[in-house]
Amino acid sequence: MIAPLLLQNICAARTRRNLLRARRPGFLRFSGAPGAFPLTSCEILHKLCGAVLRGNRFPAFAAVIPDLRRRSLLSKNKQKTHIQGGIMAEYRVDIRDIKFVLNEMLGLDKICELPKYKEAEADADMLNDMIDQAYKMAKEVVAPINKEADSPGAQYHKETATVTTPESFKAVYQMYIENGWGATTSDPNYGGMGMPEILNTAAGEIFTGACTAFTMLPGLTKSAANVITSFGSDYLKDKYLEKMLSGEWGGTMCLTEPGAGSDLAACKTMATPIEGKDRWYKITGTKSFITFGDHDLTEQIIHLVLARTPGAPPGTKGIGLFIVPKRKINDDGSLGGSNDVICGGIEHKMGIHGSPTCTLNFGENDNCEGELIGDVYEGIKYMFLMMNEERLMVGMQGLALAATAYQYALQFSQERVQGPDIRNFKDPEAPKVTIIHHPDVRRMLMIQKAYCEGLRALLYKTAYWIDMGHAHPDEKERKKAMGYVELLTPICKAYSTDMALRVTDLAVQTHGGFGYCQEYPAEQCMRDVKITAIYEGTNGIQALDLLGRKMAMKGGSILMNFVMMLNNMLDEAAKVEATKDMAAKVKAAKGKLDAIIMKFMTLGKEKSMKAFVPLINACDLLEMFGDIICGTFLCEQATVAAAKFDAICKEKGAEDDKAKRELVKESSEAKFYFSKVQTAKYFADNLVNRVYWREMAIMNMDTSVMEDVFPVVV
Repeated sequence: MIAPLLLQNICAARTRRNLLRARRPGFLRFSGAPGAFPLTSCEILHKLCGAVLRGNRFPAFAAVIPDLRRRSLLSKNKQKTHIQGGIMAEYRVDIRDIKFVLNEMLGLDKICELPKYKEAEADADMLNDMIDQAYKMAKEVVAPINKEADSPGAQYHKETATVTTPESFKAVYQMYIENGWGATTSDPNYGGMGMPEILNTAAGEIFTGACTAFTMLPGLTKSAANVITSFGSDYLKDKYLEKMLSGEWGGTMCLTEPGAGSDLAACKTMATPIEGKDRWYKITGTKSFITFGDHDLTEQIIHLVLARTPGAPPGTKGIGLFIVPKRKINDDGSLGGSNDVICGGIEHKMGIHGSPTCTLNFGENDNCEGELIGDVYEGIKYMFLMMNEERLMVGMQGLALAATAYQYALQFSQERVQGPDIRNFKDPEAPKVTIIHHPDVRRMLMIQKAYCEGLRALLYKTAYWIDMGHAHPDEKERKKAMGYVELLTPICKAYSTDMALRVTDLAVQTHGGFGYCQEYPAEQCMRDVKITAIYEGTNGIQALDLLGRKMAMKGGSILMNFVMMLNNMLDEAAKVEATKDMAAKVKAAKGKLDAIIMKFMTLGKEKSMKAFVPLINACDLLEMFGDIICGTFLCEQATVAAAKFDAICKEKGAEDDKAKRELVKESSEAKFYFSKVQTAKYFADNLVNRVYWREMAIMNMDTSVMEDVFPVVV
């Protein structure tokens, strides 16, 4: 079920397109406002309006009525720009590449044909229109608040022990949830849309790139709701889900404790049974680094808290998961007083300043109560569902910030005039050119572009397998798809965020001295992206997870099946003239990765210092995986793009290289497909080669990092 406001905006966009195609006069300007269009001309209204009308969540949607206040927010709150020295930076998203991945690489129509999504009345046109609406809202509404998110950011008020978010967040949050963006993939029985995960990933990239700090609250709330959906009783679902998925209530995950870091076994928070209240517990303890642990965007916050019960076994096997509201909930569903959850302060961070990172004290006055989810000793199992979702979301954050930074760098390079063309550098009278003409600037841009497109392919393909794992009618196919998702989760999280930091670094460098200045947004992207390599399990932990758990799943059969799939993809690319060389290079590099995997398997039985080699080099192994996977997926994209480019050339009669070059200048579609092939070629020729020197270093079997004494300087 699609949120009415979002449905109206989609109808508006489709009506506008139809009128323009028919060259009909009298069309009202589309400002993003509901009602600024003749609804009867929208071909999807009658298909979907009935479903919306039947939904209990939207009883007032008896007619599509314009909300002029909402219209004014969209029309007045236009994208602000960063200007310095005459250069303008505007938030942009490569929607063409997003739709290429969705429609031409993955086949969005195939996903929509799955029974689960057919029941939700999803279709490829609808999802593409939703992507367009996400971009419109992100650009016009969300992106303008990013500067305020950075400074002043969220504020802690010691006298009341409360947190306030930037003032602009409030209206934007209301619009975000009213459009239903916080529940795109959630259960329609509780107010969700029931759409494919691939939509959530694409829209997530768009909104996150606009303002990362802002999007963290709805993302966490959705993940917390998914835990309750998966493991909660019907009573808990009825009590919490509708309010959370509507955005009226927020949600968090409370794992980390002071001094514990990523060691969940060190959990000291206690949950003591309350006599006479079945499955209710008194909660006491402190949790740290809790994202949106306190704020003023929702009237209620639902905390999912890991805690031990008296007499519980030591380690992670003795930990339960509890729902702990910020405010008590009365029997009639109304909110009562405080549940003794107190914010002790927020962290002063390098980036994402608009997202409050809180220390929460539970039960300081012995009046904090929580409800148990599922079995009392299964808390880690339940929470890992949310953690794995969040790890994929963090990978998407890395992609979003990398892609945003690249777009800023690209804009700057096209407008910044400095120096003559390198071919005329000895001529003092030579005209100055924009810096995108300079080879080193183009090198930096190409690296950024290649990683962004590779990461997008990786993350969207993983979302595709999530959809297959959730909705494919064949159980065997569902299991295979979810096996791939489990294998790729640490790679999506760690590789994406490590490469994103590299991309944002190059984006700042592309700006030269201006990149180091706050007037330009690239430096904020770089500061905001660093945390993605740290939270939800540091990237070092992700590498160990890949090495120690994921590669060995099902006796290594999931890994072997995945590797065979990559081989098949490269074999197909090798059959195409335009991609055969790049496919050969990626496959040769993949052979080095295969050799390292086999070597690590034998080293696991070593009793000497060599047993440390896999652990020392786990991060390198993960990056090798990422390079090969992205290189393979880009080869797959290049085969599609090359065929489309050839078809355009044939249609236009461009037969020789000169004619094709001219066509690339004239046709945006020819330019896009030509560029896709060049990007894949660059990745195969220049970035996949990192696998070779990593393999050489690992094969040295060096263990000096374990033998050094690291003298402390005093």
